[in-house]
Amino acid sequence: MSTTPYSASPDCTTWPSPDKGKPGSDTSSDDPKIIYGTRLRQSYRSVPQGRSVVDEIARHREKFPPRIVHIEDRTNPRKPVWRHARLLYTSETGGAIRRGSWAKVWARNVKRANTHLRESGSKVRVPQDTTLHDLRHFYASVLIKNGATPKQVQMRLGHAKPSITLNVYTHLWEAEEDRTADMMESALNDVP
Repeated sequence: MSTTPYSASPDCTTWPSPDKGKPGSDTSSDDPKIIYGTRLRQSYRSVPQGRSVVDEIARHREKFPPRIVHIEDRTNPRKPVWRHARLLYTSETGGAIRRGSWAKVWARNVKRANTHLRESGSKVRVPQDTTLHDLRHFYASVLIKNGATPKQVQMRLGHAKPSITLNVYTHLWEAEEDRTADMMESALNDVP
């Protein structure tokens, strides 16, 4: 499931810049603009995905094409505006998923994931109290465990500075085996 309020194009890049339309404007356009709900420049980013994720998004798009919805854009809470948006993930009624109903959507997806995992013979389960934000931490921890640098993790998470990433995830890098002696040994092996 996507954690973003917008959809991706077939090549997993973002849609065009925000629509400056007004409520009630024509929604029949084949290319409506999208709302970007971020406050910070660094929040706009491309996140590389593995083939399985790209294929799953393509299957989802085929079964559930992005829908045009009329949505309140609270990017600036002091000046909310109504805009049209093309959403890849919508509620069961075809509208935007509201924050108040998200807990139900999330609980259903955790239950579905665990059913699928159990039926496929996996011992892995998603804890019932897992939140969407926990998935963000899981993503970061997988990157770190597999050798991503603080800068790479910072860029993927959209942190303004690497220091923010390090403040949150330093313990994961510290858990790595200290290989600095091996690094120096390797570098000096070629020295006569």
